[in-house]
Parts: sequence; C-alpha cells; structure tokens
Amino acid sequence: MENLKEYAQKRNFFQSPEPEPSPEPGQLDVISQNFPPDISGRFVIQEHHARRLHWDLRLEMDNVLKSWALPKGPPREKGERRLAVEVEDHPLEYLNFQGVIPQGNYGAGEVLIWDKGLYALLEKKPGKIKIALKGERLEGAFILVKRGKEDNQWLMIKYQ
Repeated sequence: MENLKEYAQKRNFFQSPEPEPSPEPGQLDVISQNFPPDISGRFVIQEHHARRLHWDLRLEMDNVLKSWALPKGPPREKGERRLAVEVEDHPLEYLNFQGVIPQGNYGAGEVLIWDKGLYALLEKKPGKIKIALKGERLEGAFILVKRGKEDNQWLMIKYQ
C-alpha cells in the first residue's frame, strides 16, 4: 500500500465516494492473473469534469493503476500526439469508479468511464511504455514517452 500513500493522503474517504485502497493490494487482481500471455491487464479512461475537463488514462500494472491525465483526451488518429501528465498511482478499485467527487475535495467534479478494456504491454523501459489497447471506443498501439527533463511530463502517441 506504500505506492498508494500519495493517493490516500489527497483524499477524504468520509466525504468522497472514491474507493479507498484495499489493505491487501492485488486482491481484485485475480481476473488479471488468468489473462492470456499477450494480455497484460485492464485499462480505463475516465472523463473527469474537474476544474478543467480532462481524461485520465489508468493502466493496471504492479498491483496499482499507473495513471496519466490527458488534458485534451487520448490520441485517436495515427501520428497524433497528446500531452500526458503522470499523476499518483490509483488503487485497482478505481477501474470501475464513476461518480461525483464533492466540492472542496481533491479532484472535485464528475468522473465518468469513457472507455475500458484490456491492454498488452509491448515494451517497458525507463521513460518509454508501448501498449496495445483494445477497448470499447479506443483500439490500437500507443506509446507513452517521457518529454524532456520534467518528471511527470509525457507524450501519448498513437502509432497504429
């Protein structure tokens, strides 16, 4: 649960309907353990009507959801690039989260599931993650690549 500490510190679970991290990470991950070898896990893209509308990409990885905020949404066309700002890891329970985070809470606003499905991890090395998504709306190969020296600044590029 150490990697979800930042997530938990930013939220008041008495006021927000957001899921609290499970005391035993990975308990909801039983389904993923039975995926075919070419499938790495689940993903979700949430449309977040916060102070500024943005989309959140979340990939099931290492018993958490690795997360990036996409200010203009995910790229839809081959060659299209979008800024992806890495944010704190989220608990696996967030895969199904939809709801309204009340005013006065971190990330206040409506959260809707925009797309969800499975993904294959094609390559992962520092500053570069290649994935193939198969969702209800989004399908294809994408690369997340770190942008310059900023720790949390990435680009999400559709390449197939």
